[in-house]
Amino acid sequence: MGRSAIMMVFGLAVVLGYVGISLRGSVNRLTENQYGYYQYANARNMARLAIHRHLRFIEGINPGSGSQPAPPSSASFAGGTYTITADPTADTLTLHSTGRYADSTYEMYVKLLLVPKPFPPSPGAIGVAASPASLSISGQASVDGRNHDSTGTNLTGSGDLPGITAMNSTDSAQFASSGGSYLIGNPPVAVNSSITNPAAFMNEYIQSADSLIRTGGTIGGNRTYGSSTRPAIVVVNPDNTPGFSVKFTGNMTGYGILAVSGDVQFAGGLTWYGLVIAFGSDNTVEIFSATGNPQIIGGVILAGTAGAQLALKGTGSSGGKVLYSSQALDKAKKIPQLMFYSVVEWYE
Repeated sequence: MGRSAIMMVFGLAVVLGYVGISLRGSVNRLTENQYGYYQYANARNMARLAIHRHLRFIEGINPGSGSQPAPPSSASFAGGTYTITADPTADTLTLHSTGRYADSTYEMYVKLLLVPKPFPPSPGAIGVAASPASLSISGQASVDGRNHDSTGTNLTGSGDLPGITAMNSTDSAQFASSGGSYLIGNPPVAVNSSITNPAAFMNEYIQSADSLIRTGGTIGGNRTYGSSTRPAIVVVNPDNTPGFSVKFTGNMTGYGILAVSGDVQFAGGLTWYGLVIAFGSDNTVEIFSATGNPQIIGGVILAGTAGAQLALKGTGSSGGKVLYSSQALDKAKKIPQLMFYSVVEWYE
């Protein structure tokens, strides 16, 4: 009996010892697995950090401030490191990041496409999104809905739109009567009750503007805003101040978006490539009360509350023109601060 008891105790000790060794092995393996996953997760986070930091860096660059520092190609953070390479080609950006933490390495490949934010479409050379609205065309001012290239050359039979588009037949009849033979398009005047109101875009345009003109009265001097390859946003009377009135007596040339509110007169030469928006309430925008040969190549949208007014006074030798141009409008969409990267591919 004593010998049997000894053997049982000995056997139990062996079993418990084996169980203990197994438990310790399991704990060690669990610890190793946990630490291995910890390293893996941190390496992955470092690779992702590299992508996000690179995008935030280039997002914060002011495109108009000249030469810019390059985004960092490597960095360390919280015990980990990363490296990143960028291959910008036209409107595509390819990024390859490698994150490292302890013994773990993780790689990411991302392809992004630079695209413009939503943009109010022009339903013709002039779109009137307010109703009722008043349009006055005098002198030799003309409105041409035929499609033109970005320099104002007619693209015969390609993408023609109406000269003026109104929201109802009553306004369209008034526009046709005012414009007469100076309205050209396919057709010269049209009705579209669902014209996009650009007022929904104005907060972002004001916040992103390259130039805000808040001072009324008479403003002289020649002005140039933006360029064909780097369009700009200019907002006149961004606060939509009641009774605001301003008169520009110098020549103004610009590319991009020109948004005006109130009583705004361009008495000098005006040449704008892109979109002109008349927003706010009680607009009386005299675009062509100019002495030169003013023209808008792109499109004009009149918005605001009922009773908005637009006046085209063609007193120059060529009378002044609004020429619809899908090319000029496409270029105006590519204002740097209104562009963003959309993910096309993401491999890990």
